[in-house]
Amino acid sequence: MYELIGFFSDLFKMIFQVSIIAGTLVLLILMLRKLFKGKLGVKFQYALWFIVVLRLIMPTLPRSSFSIFNLMTRIRELPYLLFAMGKNEVGSIVAYSTDTLSYIYNQGAVLGNLTSPNLSSSNPASFNWSFVATLAFIWLLGIFIISLYIVLVNIKLRSRIKKQPKFCNKEVISMLEQCKQQMKIDKHISLIETGEIRTPALFGYIEPVILLPENTLDVLSVDKLRYVFLHELSHLKRKDIITNWIISILKIIHWFNPIVQYGLKKMCEDMEICCDSLALSYTKDEEVKEYGFTIISLIERLSKPAQVPGTAPMVNNKSEVKRRIIMIKLFNKKTYKFSAFALAALLILGCTALTDAKESAFKKSKAVHVDKIDYPFVKDPQLIGRWQSLDLVPNIEDFKVDTKFFKDNLYVKELNFTGEGKVSKTVFTWTKDHILNPVDKTDSKYLIKDINGSTYMFFEWKNGDYTLRGIKPRYYVLKKISSTPSLTTNMFGEEVKTRTDKIDYPFVNDSQVIGKWESVDFVQKIENFKPGLQNWKGEDLFIANLTFNEKGDLVMEGSTINESGKTASIRLFWTQGLIINKEVKTASKYIIKDIKGERYMFFEWKNGDYIERGATPCYYVLKQVK
Repeated sequence: MYELIGFFSDLFKMIFQVSIIAGTLVLLILMLRKLFKGKLGVKFQYALWFIVVLRLIMPTLPRSSFSIFNLMTRIRELPYLLFAMGKNEVGSIVAYSTDTLSYIYNQGAVLGNLTSPNLSSSNPASFNWSFVATLAFIWLLGIFIISLYIVLVNIKLRSRIKKQPKFCNKEVISMLEQCKQQMKIDKHISLIETGEIRTPALFGYIEPVILLPENTLDVLSVDKLRYVFLHELSHLKRKDIITNWIISILKIIHWFNPIVQYGLKKMCEDMEICCDSLALSYTKDEEVKEYGFTIISLIERLSKPAQVPGTAPMVNNKSEVKRRIIMIKLFNKKTYKFSAFALAALLILGCTALTDAKESAFKKSKAVHVDKIDYPFVKDPQLIGRWQSLDLVPNIEDFKVDTKFFKDNLYVKELNFTGEGKVSKTVFTWTKDHILNPVDKTDSKYLIKDINGSTYMFFEWKNGDYTLRGIKPRYYVLKKISSTPSLTTNMFGEEVKTRTDKIDYPFVNDSQVIGKWESVDFVQKIENFKPGLQNWKGEDLFIANLTFNEKGDLVMEGSTINESGKTASIRLFWTQGLIINKEVKTASKYIIKDIKGERYMFFEWKNGDYIERGATPCYYVLKQVK
């Protein structure tokens, strides 16, 4: 069940991201049309919408330095920030406890993003996960309801059509055959009069049927029906029924995005204008006005048109008619054809819009809030001890002893403050009035109160919402249960022991690992990595690069500058498939994969979360330096 929920959650994240990108293209196309109003050809305007359609259909595209998304690097990262706007209780991760390598961190939306709720292996169902799963459920429910409606309407229409007798007016049938011959269409087309529609429409592609509303001949003469047939046959010749179904499916999938919906609606309107242009290309110049009058007659006398899914009607709605009439009036047979300039412009636009930004264009988010953290240690006997979480409140005054404000599971379950200024099994340190995070560079105030004979602490919770997005911090409410801290309990309330791995492996050479590898990302699972899409939302990745030599030595270079102005580095060891740290006794696996012409290494990162708190290791992603 969890796997199914995970699948649909991941699918929704992908669709949401594609929808945002396509929505951006819709806005760009609308701006382009506004900027060059009256100067863009009919077919060119319509062809632009296929860029949006292709973008909606293909979630992954080749990368290019010419991609327009190189100028909009935050577009792809927007879903990560949106889905991480919930609790984001993911805290910092302790790294190796040495002077050289101190910390690596995970702020709110960093690893607890679209694909992972948090880094605790025993806490698999956090708010981020349930929030995305809820959105995915609503999305699927919307798809089901809309799809069911469209299927039922089409089944009903098809059933009614089968029961209707074929149109038998010989003069009208003869006119249809003349139009088919003129447009060089050999396919058999039935003609049926029905009360199910309000305006003439083409239904079906394999076995096409032209549907005429009841009493059509009372509204239009046989001569004017010629324009109707030319229009509907133009839909058939242009394969608009297939395009309409593609548009309908995309509308269903992206029902939640009003910008995409509007763009696809405008595409349908441009389709009708293109169809008018093709139909008019089979008429004489003096017939253009009569064609326009025919559309006006359909609007005025056939009541309000109603689009039936799976059809290509001659008139969709009254609002589009004014523009269609203007375009009909301005029709010129020469302008209907694509010019060489238009083809070149479309090709250039396609190359820029149907490619993804190059990998280097995706930059890391920088913290918007960095606090002063260099305070001297001042002891606070009241703080020392074991504290268990009770609530999470927006303001201190919102806490009520007998009522829980926060209805979900609390991420931080317990904190243990030692007399040396440390918080056991966490990255935090403390001094009087301050709980400090040297990795996220946050200074959280705390306030201790005695309420009804018990001691409570209000701990200012500065997670990714604060550091990355500038949101006001909330307060954890913790109750003191002992003056003696537990040195083996982590912040999730779990008893953990220090872990060590087997490290006495013989050296086995691996030629493909030798050389320098540069860090590009940090992910919870290998499958979360997408080239060019940054999972890591913090500042610079702690590890800058790894350099392997042929003798089994490995230099890990950090990205931070120490007091002497040099980057921190430590010497490790490697053998085939493993990177060994003899100091903390860890053996980390590495996996090498070739992805899109580049070679990547996935390095199992066994830091303090693994050693001290029993968490499942995450992965550094490094790219081979050629």
